[in-house]
Amino acid sequence: MIACIVAVWNSINWGIWVPAVATVVLAVLTFVYVRLTKEILEGQSNPCVIVSVVHDDERPTVLLLVIRNVGSGLAQDITFEFSRPIPAHAWGIAEAEAKIAEKMTRGPLVEGVPALGPSEERRINWGQYGGLMKNLGTEPVIVKCKFKKNGKDMPPMECKLDVKSFEGTVASDRPVVKIAKEIEKISQNLQHLTTGFYKLRIEVVKEEGTEPKETEETEKDEA
Repeated sequence: MIACIVAVWNSINWGIWVPAVATVVLAVLTFVYVRLTKEILEGQSNPCVIVSVVHDDERPTVLLLVIRNVGSGLAQDITFEFSRPIPAHAWGIAEAEAKIAEKMTRGPLVEGVPALGPSEERRINWGQYGGLMKNLGTEPVIVKCKFKKNGKDMPPMECKLDVKSFEGTVASDRPVVKIAKEIEKISQNLQHLTTGFYKLRIEVVKEEGTEPKETEETEKDEA
């Protein structure tokens, strides 16, 4: 048996077989390389649509919902599914003073978006910290983003819409927020004046050696 193996081994023309085997191995490796390169390039050109919560830099008390294509390709036929209904325009700086808002029934998150190019986005006024906490509580909302590329369904993206994490941030505890609360109180007082809850009293005060001066002050209508 050993002699037969040795005879076969010696009869093989290695000058022909070694290049042939090397050619086959090289062809296989080339195919694998091309396939992986194609998948990598396709992955880099795929769209990726997400939804996030951000605060408005120009209006720090306002939280926005941002739909954004963070991928490198065109996203088409974009739709969204929510784990539970979300409010629309949930205004209120303080949770105790906020009111129950209506559910979102219109807009891109409900009706979908036909297409979003790379880095393209839609920004939606969602509400303020107190109003959103009043309507949503501490549990985040899960939104599933579905979209297509060239008519082909892409893997959906799941995002968490969280409001609780904005506690103590510029969206809920910035000095401008405190100022806004004070302005809100002033607005209520002015409303009382215009509705007759307070009355305006004018007194003429005469000081010795001076002309009478008029002073204005408000007092609560005892009636």
